[in-house]
Amino acid sequence: MFVRLAALAACAALLSPGATYASAPPPVPAATAAPALKVIASVRSTPRCAEIVTHANSAIGSALNNDVQLQQLITRLRAFNLDDGNPIHRRNGLDALGEFAKNLAKQSRSADDEVKRLRALAEKSTDPQEQKELKAFADALGGALWRQQKIARDLNGYLASVDFQDMATFTEGQQQANRAVFGVPDPYISAAADTRPNAGTDRMHNSIDPSTGMHPPPLGHDPNVPTATQEATAAASDFQSRLPDITQDENNAAQHVTAALSRC
Repeated sequence: MFVRLAALAACAALLSPGATYASAPPPVPAATAAPALKVIASVRSTPRCAEIVTHANSAIGSALNNDVQLQQLITRLRAFNLDDGNPIHRRNGLDALGEFAKNLAKQSRSADDEVKRLRALAEKSTDPQEQKELKAFADALGGALWRQQKIARDLNGYLASVDFQDMATFTEGQQQANRAVFGVPDPYISAAADTRPNAGTDRMHNSIDPSTGMHPPPLGHDPNVPTATQEATAAASDFQSRLPDITQDENNAAQHVTAALSRC
């Protein structure tokens, strides 16, 4: 009986005019996804619109194709074993990476020429809004292309470094000859390890490793240098970390291209 009375009292309190209720928080609107860059489908057929779209689609197509190439490149860099002892595997792997660098650089440069043409069209526009949006589109897309080209350049730098290491490293036959003559496979390493600076040594002309107090081995003969495979894995992680900035530039370009073509 007491429980039933308590329940009735609680209901009466809730229904009374003076009762207050905690309001539910307003729904949080979902974040609007940034528009993705894509090829322009169709516009009004005028000479100026056709010219803008031709240059824009050429640059957009190259940027999107480079995105695919970059994903494939990163996968290859992580998968290749360039130090399995097979020189054919090593050369084929390096040649494949060289093709990626060549294609990325070629497409980025070609697309950058199209971006320059878009900027020139923006300067000639008599519509201030179109001029502003077209230039913003070209600048954002140009930023993405520059980042892609920077990856191609850094990949070429990696390949040049590996090529230098390969040229400087003694072959098995050369190492055997060195053992016969010097007693060690690489006399450069032994010479560096046995060399200590004299008290009167000119430190400006004789580099000394402060951690060991010895002259470092000549380039290409340092046994502590990472292997080509380790450097490839590090390059893959570095290139992967740059992709969000490329995507951001492409999204910025997509936000401006619609406004730039509003009169088309």
